[in-house]
Amino acid sequence: MGFLDFDTDALAEVQQTNTRGGVPAGVYEVIIKSVQERATNSGSENTNFDFVIRNDIQQPRQNAHIFIPFWHSKLEEKETQQKTGLYISELKAGKTTFSLSDSDLKEVKKEFNLASALNNAHLNTDGKALREFNTKEDAMNSLIGRPLRIKVSARDNEYNGETTVQNSLFPNNITKTSAPQVNHTWEAGKEPVVPSGSNPFASGGTEVDISDDDLPF
Repeated sequence: MGFLDFDTDALAEVQQTNTRGGVPAGVYEVIIKSVQERATNSGSENTNFDFVIRNDIQQPRQNAHIFIPFWHSKLEEKETQQKTGLYISELKAGKTTFSLSDSDLKEVKKEFNLASALNNAHLNTDGKALREFNTKEDAMNSLIGRPLRIKVSARDNEYNGETTVQNSLFPNNITKTSAPQVNHTWEAGKEPVVPSGSNPFASGGTEVDISDDDLPF
């Protein structure tokens, strides 16, 4: 499975179940509080982002959390990287139709679109791209505490007679913050924490006939 993938079948509308209730649709300046790998009881895996609406900017719902899971590709890691390399090489060649099947192209775009959006948002203060980190865990952890601007959608969801708001987020609605100087005040004990320990994202390498400089992740 690829890093930072999401399942367009589950959502061109990436959906999430927010136990604290969602926020109204709109544009928010946020901080990434955490990025975690999770799995449902049925075994579906996702990378879950916890975005916190900044309180150092005049905007609605300050301090509220927006939970968005980006579902993993159904392809294996090696296959995802190989097919992503092919897709990028054809993009660079100016092609508008691609060698990949429609289903594989969907899977490839899951990883490519999100990683590209995060890189374009300049989340890392040292200017490093995600692909420049030694491990995928390091790349993911580098996002924690970074500010960015997101445009979320919202819809009502009814379950067991209860209606809640669910938020969704397209990768192309992740953009650079308009307020890079962050003065957000965290409640004591609730500051972002970069996890430590073993790397749960380690995987075998693969050969892709394309320069690393061309990859967004």
